[in-house]
Amino acid sequence: MNHDTTMRAALQAAKLRQEFIDWLRADADKLVSAAQLLGGQRGEDRAISVIDAIDFGVEPEELGADLAKLHRLMTLEYIDDLNGEEALYFIAVHPDDPGLEDTRLCAEGLERGLKVLRAHAAALNQEVS
Repeated sequence: MNHDTTMRAALQAAKLRQEFIDWLRADADKLVSAAQLLGGQRGEDRAISVIDAIDFGVEPEELGADLAKLHRLMTLEYIDDLNGEEALYFIAVHPDDPGLEDTRLCAEGLERGLKVLRAHAAALNQEVS
């Protein structure tokens, strides 16, 4: 019985992981634009690098650090340093900029995806145990 529950959890985690990968591919343009809006060229380059890697077949777990940095960028964690580049980009954004909605949606997608990757890893560890 416990094995059946563990297997279902692993399958669900794998399904959600694939949905995250599919989201990264489907909303790649929004992710890149949002990263550029709040991180300039460096943010854009990081997002492009992640998307290119996913398209090339790199596992999202291998991109965890970059995905986490993109999430922190889009949740404004980098604007604490008022002299930092990210703060300057944020200050330059008009509050009615339609890109802010995409940024919010990308931040939420990345947050869900990072949680899914952690759950998938935990499910795999549980299955192996």
